[in-house]
Amino acid sequence: MRNFILMVILIIVASLAIFVFGWGRDIFFAGKMATPTPTPSTTASPTPAQKEIELYLPAATDERVGTKFVVYGKGRAFENTINYRISDDNGEQLYLGSFMTNALDAGIFGYFDQEVDLTKLLKTIPLVIRLDVLELSAKDGSDIHKTSLRLNVDQSLTAVFAYFSNDNLDPEISCNKTFAVTRLVPKTQSVLKAAMEELLKGPTPSEKELGFGTLINPGVTINSIKISGNTATIDLSPKLDENMGGSCRVSAIRSQITNTAKQFANIKKVIISINGETELILQP
Repeated sequence: MRNFILMVILIIVASLAIFVFGWGRDIFFAGKMATPTPTPSTTASPTPAQKEIELYLPAATDERVGTKFVVYGKGRAFENTINYRISDDNGEQLYLGSFMTNALDAGIFGYFDQEVDLTKLLKTIPLVIRLDVLELSAKDGSDIHKTSLRLNVDQSLTAVFAYFSNDNLDPEISCNKTFAVTRLVPKTQSVLKAAMEELLKGPTPSEKELGFGTLINPGVTINSIKISGNTATIDLSPKLDENMGGSCRVSAIRSQITNTAKQFANIKKVIISINGETELILQP
């Protein structure tokens, strides 16, 4: 009997020792020495860092421009100021200009756009230009963050601007701000009509991807365009006024038409009419 009791006591003591030792070891290793088991990495390849200046228009694939074109993109620069340089094919600088991004504060990215009219900037327009969009270093004035394009200037066609909304350039959607894109059309003396026709086509698919849009109904046609002195009267089809509503939309449509017409220096005032009617059209 004594041997049996002794054996039971030994079993109990051994069991307690195993429990205590194992529990203490687990605490020790979990709190001090345990090393996590490596797991296979599931991290994707890092996203390339955004360039300090990205140029969307002219596009990198563009090989030609007209005498008018738009510089549009996104960037970050000292005091939000970005420069553009036009040089000839030998690298001789012909013009240096600048524009501001729409960034709300210094040191953050913002969008920019700049209308370029070579007929106003250059005395002689070369057949080939080099366009640099860059930042001039605040430290020493050197070129940094530069994107360069070599572009043929096609003067056999007429370059016109058409104006559209763009939420990137106008994130507050102010309703009366519109922005240019460039179109090359056959040589014509009726440049206002050509520009209006391009406006009524709306933005291209690639322009839509860049944020450009229109609030003009599809299918609007031109009845007539008359210029008297500095006033252009643009008469359009009734489709313009279909399903009209909202003061913001009305303001945007008027801005699109007016700015497209006023790109030409001889146009100071624009009258919009529908089948000759001016008073009751484009009402909110």
